[in-house]
Amino acid sequence: MKGVAEAIQILGLAKLVLDMAEFEIMEAHLADAAEGNGYRSHVARTWVRQVRDLTYDVEDCFQEFIVHLERPPRSPSKQKPRKKAVDEIRSLKQKIKESNMRYRDSFPVSASAAGAGHDPHKLLATIDSFASKPNLLIGRETEKSRIIQIVTKHGRIRQIIPIWGMGGIGKTVLAKSIYEDQVTIGMFQKFAWINLSHHSSEPDCVSSLIMQLQKADMRMKETLKKMDLKDLIEESNKLLRSGSYIVVLDNVSSINQWNFLKLLFQEEENASRIIVTTREKSVAEHCSTENIYKLEALNDDTALELFKTKVVMESSYFQGRPEMVKQAKCILDKCNGLPLAISSVGDFLATKPKTAPVWEKFNDQFSSELEKNPSLARLRMVLASHYEDLPHHLKFCFLYLSIFPKDQNMIRRRRLLRRWIAEGYASGTHNMSAEENGDDYFADLISRSIIQPSKSAAGSGVSVDYCHVHKLIHEIGVSQSMKEKFSVVLGNRSSLYTQDTIRHLSISCSWKRDANELKSIGDMSQLRSLTVCGEWKTFLISENMRMLRVLDLEGTEGVMDHHVKQVTKFIHLKYLSLRGCSGIFWLPDSLGNLWDLQTLDVRGTSIIALPTTIVKLRKLQYLRAGYIPEDEQGRDPFDESAAMEGEDEMPKALNTALKWTVAIGALVAGLSRPQLVNNDTNREDVFNITCRNIFPILAWRLDKHGVEVPPGIGNLSCLQTLGVVNVGAKKFISAELGNVTQLRKLGVTGIKRENSPQLFSTIAKLTLLQSLSMRSEGETGLQGCLDGQSLLPGNLRSLKLYGNLVTFPTWISRLENLAKLTLRSTRLEQDAIQVLGKLPHLAILRLLSNSVVGQLWTTRMEQDVIQVIWKFPLLTSLYLDFLSNSAVAQTVLGLSFQRGDFPALVVLQLDGLPDLLCVEFEQGAASKLELLQVKGCTNIDVDGFSGLLFLQNLKEFSLKASNG
Repeated sequence: MKGVAEAIQILGLAKLVLDMAEFEIMEAHLADAAEGNGYRSHVARTWVRQVRDLTYDVEDCFQEFIVHLERPPRSPSKQKPRKKAVDEIRSLKQKIKESNMRYRDSFPVSASAAGAGHDPHKLLATIDSFASKPNLLIGRETEKSRIIQIVTKHGRIRQIIPIWGMGGIGKTVLAKSIYEDQVTIGMFQKFAWINLSHHSSEPDCVSSLIMQLQKADMRMKETLKKMDLKDLIEESNKLLRSGSYIVVLDNVSSINQWNFLKLLFQEEENASRIIVTTREKSVAEHCSTENIYKLEALNDDTALELFKTKVVMESSYFQGRPEMVKQAKCILDKCNGLPLAISSVGDFLATKPKTAPVWEKFNDQFSSELEKNPSLARLRMVLASHYEDLPHHLKFCFLYLSIFPKDQNMIRRRRLLRRWIAEGYASGTHNMSAEENGDDYFADLISRSIIQPSKSAAGSGVSVDYCHVHKLIHEIGVSQSMKEKFSVVLGNRSSLYTQDTIRHLSISCSWKRDANELKSIGDMSQLRSLTVCGEWKTFLISENMRMLRVLDLEGTEGVMDHHVKQVTKFIHLKYLSLRGCSGIFWLPDSLGNLWDLQTLDVRGTSIIALPTTIVKLRKLQYLRAGYIPEDEQGRDPFDESAAMEGEDEMPKALNTALKWTVAIGALVAGLSRPQLVNNDTNREDVFNITCRNIFPILAWRLDKHGVEVPPGIGNLSCLQTLGVVNVGAKKFISAELGNVTQLRKLGVTGIKRENSPQLFSTIAKLTLLQSLSMRSEGETGLQGCLDGQSLLPGNLRSLKLYGNLVTFPTWISRLENLAKLTLRSTRLEQDAIQVLGKLPHLAILRLLSNSVVGQLWTTRMEQDVIQVIWKFPLLTSLYLDFLSNSAVAQTVLGLSFQRGDFPALVVLQLDGLPDLLCVEFEQGAASKLELLQVKGCTNIDVDGFSGLLFLQNLKEFSLKASNG
């Protein structure tokens, strides 16, 4: 562990105090345990937990010493004596040695002990018997039909068809149905089904293939056992060359495994087919560049049909039984569209009385049933294997997901990554930063179907901003976290759960906020992270939480200024998020005491200026402040494209009047209602609320979208993300930003003609910059601010422009690496948009309110059916807000997408055509489209869409009449 080695070097006590070899042995045991190498028995798991606690103690000891050592002699925090540190380290060293000696001769444990855990052979045996049940194919008819078309299509070229998705989604069931159909039809000369989890070695796998191709008996098996791997591969190649075949490779687990398997299939022109099932997207994409099928969760109607089939009920059974319908929907909500879960639960409930109270009891005890019910064992094993099969470095990242509430639809990627970094789960290596490694871990979890990207980001080819966790995967994460004593989640049914020492605590919205209960659940002195959702109470934090590294109050209600003062006492904090806490108006000067702080997120608060002491935070890497635009908020962006429209367009007179009303009301309340002043809201808070509503009226230059930063901001050399900074507030700001050379992401507002030359000169120096957001309010906006300026850094991948622009600057066409462009209030003409078609890597284009005022289309045959005229051959995601030109939008009766339009488009979102009656797709238009969402079109229904059958890759079509 990096921190431990650093501390030992500072102390100069490597030989005297701690034998690092002992510590490394302990870490090796933990890594082996995480990989499942013989640590399956209950005794072994208990020992692993104890060793993990020891590693936490070592980290805490050195962390506390280093922090105190860095502080000046006159710091309010007392410096920890060296002798006391040495004594603690000696004590820990002795515990480590005793632990290693006690168990050194006991590991690895016997095979019987190892068998107590996840057994892939047992797991796949249950799935094999399960896969033959035909009713599990409900809802997969389209996928089966499309794959059969590929399988039966004539042609000499061999086809590889990967099917991927999370465990229990139905990959094996679908593949088996297709395979058995082909065996029956007899189109192929040879057949083989290889379940990779059944074969422990490569020779075993090849032998199984040969025996099936030859339809051999047990005598052949004995002969094959005597052959080496090279001879086995040659034999399989000879058999496969002799005729056409269909082979299913079930449960391919890695790219390395596929690289071996493809050695068995050298012949590529014998009209054969290979179907590959895998949980991993990366494996599927490595197998083939086409014909890749991802199985999605079943929709609500299909899930209900499958559920009815499993519990053996007639389709009319629910009629006149509203309570049964309610409980059935609750059950299916927990199953979250997973066929294996629906079938397993249905099989179990089929043996019980079909009454609402019975089902309600099952719903209430769902987590317990999932963990202990023998009837759900195979479901439990399949879900648990998502965790068991992870490599060591991803297991903590997986467990960390259980901290977030299961009803939280979207988790911001950046929030998750910054927390991983603060906890040490993602750290820097010699050639990659902690952020880059964290991005890789995140992508790996998506590839393994453990976390799922937001719908509008799926398939777009660029980084995912939001994700969610399947509800059953979340259940497994919570259960595993409790077993490992990794975290505690306080909810409406968690009051009886206690631990000796708590490392991670999450408080959900449903918890009743009981101070005595909080004290009773365990020791908080070594708490590392605290996450609060819902209502804030002062007792939720205490000085006893002295080792706190992560404090996440994102979206928490009732957090006030004086609460933040209390937070700044936690000197070990590395991550602090007050995002969305609108009751916070300023940050105290004591914030400068948090020298270890790496992440500070105060976006969505009422803060308009950062304290001068923030320049002391030399380890700060991520600083976000200011207003949150609707396209960056926490739900899927398509659901909120007009969320803030009213605020932006509010008339000045009305806006001023409302602010005065609120200000006077707050002042009267503060003076006349002393009972408002309590532990959670005091007079200082009321005063700040009052001033905050009055002050912007007096100080007209304030920009709600950004914050004013103090002199010395350029000294924060570790900053990688900074925004949104009001560069119009002070002249020195633009120049100082040039000193923050590690910046990857920058957001600025307050751009004017007089400060734009200096600002662009500064931005040109930021050679690592990948994301840039620029905003200018007022009638002139960005006009004249971007023309003739320096070329932006060549690494730029994301650009957001907010403010009147009319036409693009000439350098826009030279941003060769630009992948994402967002425009709002730019009022561009049609010709300006055409320039974007020349950007070679543009994948995502979001045109928000008033981004384009010129024509977006041409009129066809003097009708009111319009044809979009842009040609973006590489665009994968397009959002169009037609309300940007409402006068024209109200005359549009139809949209037409022509053959060859948008050949790479995966996501299409349309908004704001109130009179739209028809949308047509010609054959060959948007041929890769997977998600089509239409909103704000009150006069069109599903029948108004023609050509949807031509969109063979379409997975979801959403039509919402209103913008509400």
